[in-house]
Amino acid sequence: MQILPQAEFQNLEINPKEVWQKLGYPDPTLASPAIQEAFHRAMEIWQTLIEPAACYDIFQIEKVTPSSVEVKAGVSFESQVLAYLCQGARELAVFIVTIGPRLEEEVRKLFQSGNFAVGDILDKFGSRAVSMVAYRVKGLIQDYALSMGYQVMTPYWYCPGYGDWKTWEQKKLFTLVDGIHIGVCLGKACMMTPVKSYSCVLPIGLQRVDLGLLKKKDVFKLMPDFCQLRFSE
Repeated sequence: MQILPQAEFQNLEINPKEVWQKLGYPDPTLASPAIQEAFHRAMEIWQTLIEPAACYDIFQIEKVTPSSVEVKAGVSFESQVLAYLCQGARELAVFIVTIGPRLEEEVRKLFQSGNFAVGDILDKFGSRAVSMVAYRVKGLIQDYALSMGYQVMTPYWYCPGYGDWKTWEQKKLFTLVDGIHIGVCLGKACMMTPVKSYSCVLPIGLQRVDLGLLKKKDVFKLMPDFCQLRFSE
């Protein structure tokens, strides 16, 4: 298992336009002065509040059925969507990423003090920061895949709790890559702590998934709406 400490994620950057869009402002000049002030405050502090880290490993795929994916370690994931994405895959990359607890703790304090605008915007910066850490890890996995003559088969990672992949299956994922090495734990409901964390998989193989064909499959309807949008790009 590879562990990537905070030092591996120096100079993490977020495009402010992406956060404005999440807030519903394609044109930031349309936001009120109060919202713009809150935005700039959140933008000033988000980098000081993150402690990004990641861990990942890559496993040989033993068997893919229409509704499950079994990896060499003897773990079988139950998901029709994941099974479709893994058709023809040779290996499965499993990774966990986080930005630590400090940002979400600051968001909680801001809400408790009634500073909802800065808290909400800071929370969105945090969500984007987790995604940026995941993109960095995906890049490392892509480098590995290319070195083996393969490639990452999908443009985006897939996670327990999305679509038909049940959240409790994170227990299986954590038996392969234990998030405790980067400070990520599972609660009783299989929700991760810190909250700003992802647990993900990426299939590795010779050919990319045909996204045009995917949209025509019944399994596509099992994806949540935002995943349908992402996998349609």
